[in-house]
Amino acid sequence: MKRIACALLALVWAGCGTPLAAGERMYREGDRLAALETWRAIPEDDAGYEKAHERIAVVEEEFQQLVVRYKQRARYFEAKERLAESIVNYRLALKLQPDDAETLAHVQELARKVVSERRVLRAQYRADFDAGHLAKAGASLEQLRTLDPFDPALQIDERELRDGLQQSITHLLAVGRRGFSDGNHAAAERAFRSVLEADPNNESARGYLSYIDTIRRASQTAGNEPAAFEPPETFASDAEIRAEGFHQNALAAAASGDYFIAIRHDLQALDAYAGHTGARRHLAETRRKLAPQVDSLIEEGRTHFRNEDLQSALDSWRRALLVDPENERAQAYAARAVRQLGNLERLRSEPDVASGER
Repeated sequence: MKRIACALLALVWAGCGTPLAAGERMYREGDRLAALETWRAIPEDDAGYEKAHERIAVVEEEFQQLVVRYKQRARYFEAKERLAESIVNYRLALKLQPDDAETLAHVQELARKVVSERRVLRAQYRADFDAGHLAKAGASLEQLRTLDPFDPALQIDERELRDGLQQSITHLLAVGRRGFSDGNHAAAERAFRSVLEADPNNESARGYLSYIDTIRRASQTAGNEPAAFEPPETFASDAEIRAEGFHQNALAAAASGDYFIAIRHDLQALDAYAGHTGARRHLAETRRKLAPQVDSLIEEGRTHFRNEDLQSALDSWRRALLVDPENERAQAYAARAVRQLGNLERLRSEPDVASGER
């Protein structure tokens, strides 16, 4: 085997001028391990020996930094129960450090856990879907998606559930709108609440329910019968109703303490209908409430970044930008983290990044 390897190296060197140049070409093409092997094979009496060992030191340091980043990213995903994504990053680290027995053992443990949990969740999904419990089936599928988004069977399940939900929700929304137009609050409310059982954040259903509640209160205040109200087409556009639904989601998120989620929902409301004053006012109030946290979020991100935990750093800076979208420090830091994460993804997608296989 050694004779074959030496013969191959000789052919490579012959085609690239010098072993040093051959290694540089391999490095530029992303085959860093092959580059290291080429440089390490240079004999001491070769003119490129000293330069090759300088490059070896640099690339080995790059490898170490990559290992740290892959492991940090793996721990980030593991903490969020995104186990398959965690395994991918641990394995990328292992390709760079194949003798890391502790990481290998942990990856094997995680892989067994993924198989076990996937089996249980898929059985639960199938039972709920076949029984027509689409909301429960969706919850199981969401857990499956978190656990292992790379599972090929997931796409089939998602398509099946999406078609089932779309058919059910479309029908229920039509029933609700018809009841709303006819002044039948009770029927409309039943239909829209059924929509929310299947899709808890459905903005159209939430918007209609909010309008129904407003109309009822106004009618009661005026001493009218609750059923006496104007048809929706003269009352609010679809965009206004959807915006109201997003805003109601924002209010619910804020009430539960999820202020960053609340900001996202209010932004969706304003994207649907820029004239929604309630969403604009609530967004401003929430941002004022969170404004004192911006500097600490930026520093939190810097701490994660120094610890090579790029994903957690980006999460912190993106939360800061939800509160203060014009913050130049957060913008710059987030852009830097995105670039570095993009580099990791590029390395991951290259066929030979760590293994040296061609």
